[in-house]
Amino acid sequence: MKIGEFAELNHVTTKMLRHYDEIGLLKPAAIDSETGYRSYTSEQSHLLNWIMILKNLEFSLREIKELLSGPMESTSFVHQLIRKRIEITAALNEQIQKKMAIDRLISIIEKEGFEMMKEIDLQHMGFADVHEIKKNIPNMEMFLETAAHIVALCSDDDSLSVFRFDISHFKQINDDYGFEVGDNVIVACYQMIESNVKKYIDHATIGRAHGDEFIVFAKASKDLTTLTAQNIINDMISFDFASIDCPKQMGCYIGGLVGQFKNSINIRKIIEDTIEVIDHARRSGPNSISIESYH
Repeated sequence: MKIGEFAELNHVTTKMLRHYDEIGLLKPAAIDSETGYRSYTSEQSHLLNWIMILKNLEFSLREIKELLSGPMESTSFVHQLIRKRIEITAALNEQIQKKMAIDRLISIIEKEGFEMMKEIDLQHMGFADVHEIKKNIPNMEMFLETAAHIVALCSDDDSLSVFRFDISHFKQINDDYGFEVGDNVIVACYQMIESNVKKYIDHATIGRAHGDEFIVFAKASKDLTTLTAQNIINDMISFDFASIDCPKQMGCYIGGLVGQFKNSINIRKIIEDTIEVIDHARRSGPNSISIESYH
């Protein structure tokens, strides 16, 4: 069928089809040597349908071409979809942060009016902000999916790191000051972990293991893991917990394992193994670190 008929059948434009032909994404079934007219078969609608699905899921045309140009295994395709989901989730979390900043700015201006010379602290979190951040901390299933993607990016010689963060005496905060203050502490600690992981490690993911515990999985050496953990500790020591309505200055423990374990990796098992390592840190008291080699 002619290009116009094919475009109408699939609810796209002829301009789009010509562009897809030019970049080698969807070539016509035939081109008339004299007129240059493109013609397509109805079977090519299936390929175009997949192109449109992936495009709507924010895959670039280059990515779509790579995905559809050769034999495609279901496992490989699923990995690419997971990677895209992770990208979208990260972008969504960033937008949520911006939305909360806008909400805080609206609240400030409505209460105090607009003044050009006024200094405004958009980092101060209200209860609604804390709830929103807490709700969007990645759960364990999302954490495991992202960790599996990181493993897929690594070679056999790359070091992988799993470390656990635990807030010291957190239960006492909930008991003495209430769950709202406890939530403030949880979110503040998550943000300290997140900022340092982003600063020092290129490929990493953070998940919430239990109420007051977080897990980080990363492509990182023992030295880099220790550096990141120490800077999280430093932030904990210098953080003013009274500013988030917590009268008690909080501490933490960090315990982790590092090794070249791509080929025999069982992420859930390694997470369990970090429980013993963080116990080693607890024996040294709050704000202690124990990073060990994984065998």
